[in-house]
Order: sequence, then structure tokens, then C-alpha cells
Amino acid sequence: MRGQRRLPLEQIIGRIDRRLVYAGLFLITLAPLVGRWALPLYVTPPPKMLADTINALPQDKLVFISSNWDAGTQAENRPQMTVLVRHLIRRRLKFASISIGAPNAPQLANAAIEQAIQLEKVPWVYGQDWVNLGYKLATEPWLRSFVRQIPEAVKEDWKGTPVDQIPVMRGVQKFGPDGQASMLIDITGSATIDGWYRYLSPTGVKLGLGCTAVMAPEQYPFLDSGQLSGLLTGMKGAAEYEQIIGAQGFGTTAMAGQSFAHLYILILIILGNLSLVLGWLERRRRRR
Repeated sequence: MRGQRRLPLEQIIGRIDRRLVYAGLFLITLAPLVGRWALPLYVTPPPKMLADTINALPQDKLVFISSNWDAGTQAENRPQMTVLVRHLIRRRLKFASISIGAPNAPQLANAAIEQAIQLEKVPWVYGQDWVNLGYKLATEPWLRSFVRQIPEAVKEDWKGTPVDQIPVMRGVQKFGPDGQASMLIDITGSATIDGWYRYLSPTGVKLGLGCTAVMAPEQYPFLDSGQLSGLLTGMKGAAEYEQIIGAQGFGTTAMAGQSFAHLYILILIILGNLSLVLGWLERRRRRR
């Protein structure tokens, strides 16, 4: 309307409805997931070390995946598990999943493994090529027993089938260079890796880790000392690993959504500061 005074830019910015801000954040985060967008990623050394370690494993030995995540950390840990299982399948490495960190972890692990098998489109048979050993209470005596004599610590799988009736577990006795288990990869949202450091490191077995982003800084000393053979850090680690093996999945698309959300928040911060600066300049001009 004529004669109506136009609002200064700083007031227009300051009057943006917060509901519009949140709606914009929701949409800009959702768009890459729906559109399956991907952004270029720089692969850091820790995921590359883990991939190289798995590529060098012998095919006649079993790999253990210690799946210790639950619903609270599945946004980071599930993509890690899925892409690692896909790599093991491509290398024709048989594996066993076992959980010591959360009672509901075996169900979540099983869903992630089945998803990986579907994505790879190969006949990877339960009992012959992989097994889910369920949840075990990781007391100190149990950890010692598991490392020294696997059949003594694990009697049955998560459905109650005795391990001596499961083909993939036959002859698997212990870890180490002279054992039948070549590596353990702990995918965790808690401190379960500490027990594996204490009991598995002396055996000389390869030890890998996929953890949440907040846990990763504490693990780099173990990576530098050689106790860890590779590390996946949060969702970014999963996305980097997907790029390494050429298997784009949820990690890659979710990282795109996260990156767009960070860019959106950065723009909002710039606009907010711009509003303050313009307001300060306007008040200064009026005082003159």
C-alpha cells in the first residue's frame, strides 16, 4: 500500500517465523534422502586401513562381528554394520555375529545382515555362511573363556540351535594366528571395545572398530599403537567405507542430508549476524 513504510532488512530477518526455520531444516535434510543424492567424500586413513585388513584376511577362517548397538545409535552403527557385512560377503568371508552390549542387539544385527545380503543379491545361507550367536553377558570370566575356547563360552545360536550343529561354527575353537578366527570387528555405541582390548589384543588377532562419532577421539591412540587395525567413525565412517568398496548406501545419502543441514544452519547464523550488524549500523546512523 502507498504511504506504508517499508520494514528495514534487519527487521524482516528478525521476524522470520521459527516454524518456517524448522520446516526448512526438515525439508533440506529430507531431500537428499528421498532423492538419493550423494556428495563427494574424502576417504580418511582409518576406514582404508580397515578395508585393507579385511582384504588381506584368509578365506578359510571365521570373522566375528561384535554387534553392540541399539536403537539409540543405529543411525551411525547400522550403516557401519551393513557395509562391513557387504564387504565380507564380497570377499567370501564367513562370519558370526555376537552381542555383549545390549540385549536387543541380536535382533537389530540380524536385520542389518539380512539387508546387506539382499543388497548384494547373493545366496548367503544362514548356518553355512553366517550365524547369529545372540546376546551374552560379558563378565570377565566369560570374556576369558570366549577368547581361549569359543565353544566353551558359546553353546548355541540366538534361536537355541547348538553350535556343534551349525556348519559354519564347526572346528572354530579360538582366536589368533594359529586359531580358526582371524578377526573381530566391534560395532558399538558403548564401551564394549575395552574388554576386547584386554583379552583379544594378547592373542594377536586383528581387531577393528565401528563406533559413534563421540567415541572416536579416544580410540586413536589404539589405532596408532596397532591394537586397532581400522576404525569407522560414526555415519561419516560408514559413508567413507561405502565409497571404498563402491557400494553406495544409507551412509552416503545420510551424510549428504547432514551436510545440507549444516550448510542451512550456517546460512541462518550468517543471516542472524547480518541482522544484528544492520541494526547496529541503523542505530548508529540515527544518533548522528
